[in-house]
Amino acid sequence: MNMVELKEKASSYAEENVLEVLKEAFAKVYADGYRDGYKDREGEIPVDLRTNQTKYIDLGLPSGTLWSADYEKDGDDNLYLSYEMASVMNLPTKEQWKELKGICKWEYLGERLEKIKCVGPNGNYICFNVTGYLDFVRKLLIDEVYFWIKEADSRYAVRMWKYQYGREEVEGQNYSNKLPVRLVK
Repeated sequence: MNMVELKEKASSYAEENVLEVLKEAFAKVYADGYRDGYKDREGEIPVDLRTNQTKYIDLGLPSGTLWSADYEKDGDDNLYLSYEMASVMNLPTKEQWKELKGICKWEYLGERLEKIKCVGPNGNYICFNVTGYLDFVRKLLIDEVYFWIKEADSRYAVRMWKYQYGREEVEGQNYSNKLPVRLVK
C-alpha cells in the first residue's frame, strides 16, 4: 500500500468513526462534569447573597424572635428570590409567623393597600410594604404583600391583602415564583 492509498484509507476510516468517537468523548465529558458539579454543590456552604446589613427590630415577642426592619434589598429595590435561593437564609417559620400575627396589632394603611404596620407588645413596629411577586414570565404583580416562609420540603409564603379590614394566609407557591425575603433571628 502506497502513501496515497494509506492516506485515503485513513481519511475514510476517520469519516466512518469520528462521529461515534466524538459522541462517546462528549458524553463522558458531560457525565464527568455533571458528577463533579453535583459533588461540589453537595459540599457547598450556602453563601449569603445579601450585600447590605440587615437591621432587626425587637417587637417584644415571647419567643424572643427579632424580625428584620425591611425586606432584603438588591440596591434600592426589594430582592426577589426563588424558594431554593431564599431557603438558605434565616426565613421565618410558620410558627414564627403565627406568633407575629397573633400577638401584634395590625394596621392596614392606605386607601388602596400601601403597607401594613405591625406593632409589637413593646410598641416597636415593622412595616410590610406591598410587594407582589415575580411569576414565571417575570411579571410583577403588586396588589398584595408576599414573603417566603421556611417549611420542610415545601414552598410556602405569607400573603396579605386588603379586603374590608385585611386578610392573610399562608399558601403554597409555584416553583417558578420569586418572592421578597424577610428575615428573622
